[in-house]
Amino acid sequence: MKLIIFIILLINQIVAYSGSIRVGVLNYAPPFSSKSDTADHYYGFVIDLMNTICLQLHETCHYVSIPPEGEFYGLNQGMFEIAFTPTPLTTEYIFSLPYLASNGQFLALKTSSIETVTDINNKKIGFFKFIFDKSPIINRYRFNNQLIEFIDPVELIHALTAEKIDLVLINYYGAKYITNTTGNKLKFIGDKIPIGNGYGIVTLKRHSFIIDKINQILMSMEKDGSYLKIYNEYFGFNTIDHHHSR
Repeated sequence: MKLIIFIILLINQIVAYSGSIRVGVLNYAPPFSSKSDTADHYYGFVIDLMNTICLQLHETCHYVSIPPEGEFYGLNQGMFEIAFTPTPLTTEYIFSLPYLASNGQFLALKTSSIETVTDINNKKIGFFKFIFDKSPIINRYRFNNQLIEFIDPVELIHALTAEKIDLVLINYYGAKYITNTTGNKLKFIGDKIPIGNGYGIVTLKRHSFIIDKINQILMSMEKDGSYLKIYNEYFGFNTIDHHHSR
């Protein structure tokens, strides 16, 4: 995936002394975030979005790879202060207003006999753990299929193209990106599936005040058109598929 993540060890000192904010992101989840092979450089939709937010916060932001254990582990271990999480909004942590809608999508090889979701029976389904691990969608297909979790999006798609699995369940925007960059080898199975209340920037509960600032910036970006500019650069849709509501 170009598919997502967000704040703090000593946030009070960071704000008081205008230090840097460490932002957790996935190494490879296009079009959301990716890391250059030749340098410690990150790029993608959430990187551009966070760069804009950091400018308005008057803070320097440094991007840190989310560990295999996930973004919440990284937050709790103090590896970064905020993260762009691939997990849809929950209540255990503090999230910003959603900056993007959260939907899942089934993908299969173009040559597959699977045409609709009703054909998903006795199949091997690969899914990205951090998005769907606790999703009701998984339970819906658990009984008559073999579910295989992946923590690396690259390995997930490779397993599909190598025909080790029959289809994958991934983020809708990631699915659109992948189908557009794999030479017409993959196809959508069914429509996009809502999997939560959107994607937000996440931090620990005791640092909720920084999320309040980010929310103000997100609403300002929506009004002045800067969010739309970033959105269209990566997704190019005519309508914005996000909402600022809890």
